[in-house]
Amino acid sequence: MRQIFLVGLLAGVAACGSSGQPPSEPKAELAEPQAEAPPLPLVVEVEPPIQPLEPMELDRGQRRALLRAFAGSEQAARVVRNKEDNGRVELSAGGGLDYTQAERDLGKAQASLAAMSGTGLPTFLLLHKVSDDGYLWSWLIGPEGVVAVDRSPERFSGLENVVDGLGVTRIAGTRSVRGEGEPPPTPEAIRAMIREDQSPRSRARREDTLVEARNALLPGSVGAALGKSAGRLLVIAAKDTGTAPYAALPLDNGFAAKHWSFVIMPDIKTLAGSDPTFDFRSLDLGKAVIVGDPDLSQDPLFDWAPLPGARREAQMVAERLHIPPEDVLMGDQATHKSFRRALNKLTGEGLVYIASHAVADPRNPLTRGFVAMTGEHYYAGYIRQEQFSDWRRQPPLVVMSACQTALGRVLEGGQFGVTRSWYKAGAGQVVGSLWNVSDPATLLLMHHFTSRLVAGDAPEIAMQYAQQKTMMYKDKKGNQPYLDDPKMWASFAIFGRPSRDPVS
Repeated sequence: MRQIFLVGLLAGVAACGSSGQPPSEPKAELAEPQAEAPPLPLVVEVEPPIQPLEPMELDRGQRRALLRAFAGSEQAARVVRNKEDNGRVELSAGGGLDYTQAERDLGKAQASLAAMSGTGLPTFLLLHKVSDDGYLWSWLIGPEGVVAVDRSPERFSGLENVVDGLGVTRIAGTRSVRGEGEPPPTPEAIRAMIREDQSPRSRARREDTLVEARNALLPGSVGAALGKSAGRLLVIAAKDTGTAPYAALPLDNGFAAKHWSFVIMPDIKTLAGSDPTFDFRSLDLGKAVIVGDPDLSQDPLFDWAPLPGARREAQMVAERLHIPPEDVLMGDQATHKSFRRALNKLTGEGLVYIASHAVADPRNPLTRGFVAMTGEHYYAGYIRQEQFSDWRRQPPLVVMSACQTALGRVLEGGQFGVTRSWYKAGAGQVVGSLWNVSDPATLLLMHHFTSRLVAGDAPEIAMQYAQQKTMMYKDKKGNQPYLDDPKMWASFAIFGRPSRDPVS
């Protein structure tokens, strides 16, 4: 896992470093996990009250633009799928825009949204597409049609500034993973960086960063519509918009996580398919592969910091799911070979849970990105070599509680890396991290997330609940250290297909 290293979204390799947050680690709360209180309501009552989102009337030009966005999104998605299938980036997806197919896909997507909303949770699509002149267009679509459409106020250049603005990079400067023999930062330097991170200037910068991100990703009428309603939002990304901290974006009714759950979908074809949902209720959580805190003391290349939170996290998950301790891969047992053996024995219908350090590479995510294991690391490209035949019959849930596991190479149709590789291998949903995460905050968030999974919540609903609870966490002095610091609670996202029947 986890805490916090230089993110390298544009170049270089990023990795997790040591733990060392302000003195707010929730040890007392998590040492003996207790029964959860009744879950927070999906909708938190605020003013103005929640309103239904009604479709707008589109003129001929707007209708043509919508179909162009659908067709262009699918064309860009084919580039990513080609990369998944044959390992090559073929920038020409072949042929022009297919408006006829786009019309069919739009109708099927709306029918899927209607079926999902009919189960009790209003579900909408947020479609992103970068126009030829460089602006990011956002289409908010419901079962009955387009609710809102708007474009970013400035040309879209990516989200690399978000991580720095939230303070991740600044903190990472003193806690990065080190090359072998490189001296660690001094305690005084770490304390100074923490003080700076909590300063009024840094807090103001976080707020400004999130407002700028909202204006780009949820511009104008789109953000206004979301700010007066609630439900589930399915995001089909363009470029790196699938790695945005949507839960932390400020709306008129507060942080988006207060009212919305999010699922980042791979493409239009998935939503317009015959079965775009993930049957999470058929999961047997008692069938799990759990990895926690591998022994990295002999790594010849990096000097890894210990992750006590990752070990406790793996133990917590195992106890909650009644997994025998001998079946949990920790310490020197968490080897590359033992992990692969356990994966190949998992016949779907269960859980893969990894709590460790990780490295992401934005140029070669499969051959240079990895999850740290004892001895040889587990590279993202290995996922493509596995033969998970049973996963197609019953897709598992994969949770990667490690740094930057949602990142990778940015293509026009979205991000390509380890998260999509797990999905391509057959996972129904994948929980990945958007940046280098905090050891204690991640422990707290995953405590709430897994407790709600066991209680029967859909993963996206469980994540929303966990984000709310972590945001509101109080330390022993009654302080709320994470309340205005979204890098601590908005660091994970759900990728894949939306859950079927999410509200029981």
